[in-house]
Parts: sequence; C-alpha cells; structure tokens
Amino acid sequence: MSAALAAAFFLAAKLDRQWLSPRASAVSAWPATVAVLGAAVVGGHPRRKRARPGATAALTESNEHLRLALAAGEMGTWTRELDGEGRVLLSPELEAIIGLNPGEFLGTEAALFELIHPEDRELVRQALARGIEIKSDYDVEFRFLPRGRPVGWMLGRGRAYYDEAGKPLRQTGVAIDITARKKAELEISRLNAELERRVQERTAQLEAANQELEAFAYSVSHDLRAPLRSIRGFSEVLLESHANQLDAHGQALLRRACESSNRMSRLIDDLLKLSRVGRCELHWQPVSLTALAEGIVAELRKSEPRRAVEVVIGPNLRAEGDEHLLSLVLDNLLGKAWKFTGQRTDARIEFGFTAEPEPAFFVRDNGVGFDMKYVGKLFSVFQRLHTADEFPGTGSGLATVQRVIKRHRGRVWAAGIVNQGATFYFTLSDTQDFEL
Repeated sequence: MSAALAAAFFLAAKLDRQWLSPRASAVSAWPATVAVLGAAVVGGHPRRKRARPGATAALTESNEHLRLALAAGEMGTWTRELDGEGRVLLSPELEAIIGLNPGEFLGTEAALFELIHPEDRELVRQALARGIEIKSDYDVEFRFLPRGRPVGWMLGRGRAYYDEAGKPLRQTGVAIDITARKKAELEISRLNAELERRVQERTAQLEAANQELEAFAYSVSHDLRAPLRSIRGFSEVLLESHANQLDAHGQALLRRACESSNRMSRLIDDLLKLSRVGRCELHWQPVSLTALAEGIVAELRKSEPRRAVEVVIGPNLRAEGDEHLLSLVLDNLLGKAWKFTGQRTDARIEFGFTAEPEPAFFVRDNGVGFDMKYVGKLFSVFQRLHTADEFPGTGSGLATVQRVIKRHRGRVWAAGIVNQGATFYFTLSDTQDFEL
C-alpha cells in the first residue's frame, strides 16, 4: 500500500502544479494535493487555470496512472461541497471499495451517511466539523457498510478549503480500506485477552499451590516435630536412666535412634527453609557480594580457628537482588567449599568474577571435587555424592542455591574433577552489565 500511496501523491502533485487555483488556499501542501486527487478522479474540480496546449493528453495519462495507484492501495477519494446543497462526490475506486455500481451513489450527505455504520455516524460528523474548525489535516477511523460483504473499517483523511474571505468551500480527502489491518488488531486483542485469561488462571493455580505448600509446611513444622521430639526424648531418657539394664547392643540401637531423629529434624528444617526461599517476597537493592562473602568467611574461621585456609575474595563484587537470599547463596557455596577442603593442608577457596566463557560469579576450591557424570544430581534436593560419615549435611544446600538464583532470573552450574576441586558458577539478572 505504501508504494501505491507514493505513486498516487506523486501523480497528484503533478496535477497540483498544473491545476490548483491560487484562490483555493490551504494551510499545507498535501491536503491541496488531496483536493486535486478528488477533483481529478471524481470529475469535480477546483477553480483552475486554462490548460496549456498539449497538456490534455498528459493529464489524461496521469489520471489513469492515479486510478491504478488508488485501486492498488485500496483507497479512493471524496469531495464534499460546502455550498449549501451538500453535494458529495466519490471516486470510482471508493465506490468499488463500498460495493456500489457506477452511478448508483446519489451524491448527497444523507446517502453518504447511510454507508457508515450507525454507531459511527456521529463520530464522522464530528470529525468533519472539527476539520472545518481547526483548518488543518484531520483523520477518523470508522466502520462502513459495504454491499455484499461484512462490515468493514475505513480510515478517512482530509482537509477543508476556503475562499479569500475565509469561507469554507469544500472538504476533500482520501478514504483507505483498513479492514484487514483492523481484523489483525482485533485478533491481536483477542489473543492478548486470551493470554491474560490464561495468566490469571495460572496465577490462581499457583496461589492455590502455594497455599497447599504453606499448609504442608505448617503440618511438617508442627505435626511431625512432636513425635520426633518424643522419640528422641524417650531414647535419651532410656540411655541416661536405664542404660545399666541394656547390653551394649541395646545402647547402640538407642543411640542410633537418637541420631536418626536428630537427622530427621535437620531434614525438616532444611525442607522448610527451601520452601520459604521459594515463597518469600524479594526485596531488590544493591548488594555488596564482597562484603557478604567476607562476613561468611569470618564466621567459618571462628567455627574452626585451627584451620589454615587461604581465602581469596574479589574486590568490589556487587549485584542487584535480595540481600538475605544472596547471603544464603554465598553461605551455602562458601560453606561447601570450606567443608570439602577440610582434608587438605593447603586448602584454598576463591570467590570472584569471570568474563569467560560467559560473565559469571564463581566459588572455586581445591577440595575433593566430584565426577562430572554426576553433575546432574548436584542441585536436586537431598541428593548427595558423599556419605554423611565422610561429610555431614542433608543435601539441600545446592537446591536452595538454585532456587534463589532462578528467582533472581539467573542460572547456576558446576564443574569439578575428583580430588582436584570444584567450581560453582552463577549469574544474576544484571550479571551481563557487571564490570570489574
């Protein structure tokens, strides 16, 4: 359509230079061109100069080219005379868009408005009146009633013209069939509404799931803790008060019951923590990861003051996110690095930022490492690559890390070599913008 419009206005501009009267003034150039479009195509014309000899053939050829351009662009021209008689002229192209036969249109305003959807007639009247008032370009989108097909949409553009005294003479413009565009817009609106409905449904489902999760967390924290406390309490009482009535094997069984109940209690605690990480509200703010890491390492040194561990923390590491949750990430990653380097006398832990192979923060250690064929199990809840006797823990730490990182629109992954160490990488939503 753009090529057809360009051709139409180029040809109309040629007519404009030849035929437009200086007495029919316009505020800008293109509406004057539109006036000539209407005059040339529908047979009416503004007051004009006498044709130069030999210009008639050129004018006829230009008119034919103009008609072809208008037809290709699915548009036509119209003229509304303001001399009191209310004559309306439509170009053959516009009549064809509406579905009228040549000569069928009666040429009156009443006949024109009969072609406009009843609900949009007042809108068009106001646009025409407004165009006369503002003495400038105007446009209006409205529905029209084509013959033999469903209701269509049209874009009308035009301008009013005045005599030397400022009295309006006529309104002239173009009308473009935009039915296909409006159908596409309506389909997009329908799809957006459907998408919004689905989002609302999924949100409702998610809220229901969260409510169920909260109920489960309450049940776990209250209903399961009580019997665990009873098991541990009675076992401890038996060991303290009735140990002499049990042989060594019976005492060992009671100690295993106490240890198992303690382990179950820790698992429940970790499960509840994991649940809270996924449900708590995020409080976004600038966070100094360097400061968080330094505080965590200081606490680790206090917990094992006799260990000599070289810890390197990159300066000015910062991010946008929830400070509490990001602290959980570093606490888990640095804590694991501390734990899994426990058997080395030359233990080394590093927290920093790398640009290769992609921008990411990392925690690296030279501990026991892991076999990469098991890397898929690392971030699953309660999955462990080492026994509790080798290294204590429940197996929920990395699952917590992954959940926090996902909530920050990032990702986490790991690389390791058995007995040489492991490196955990993570990105956050603004990692790409981070500069060392």
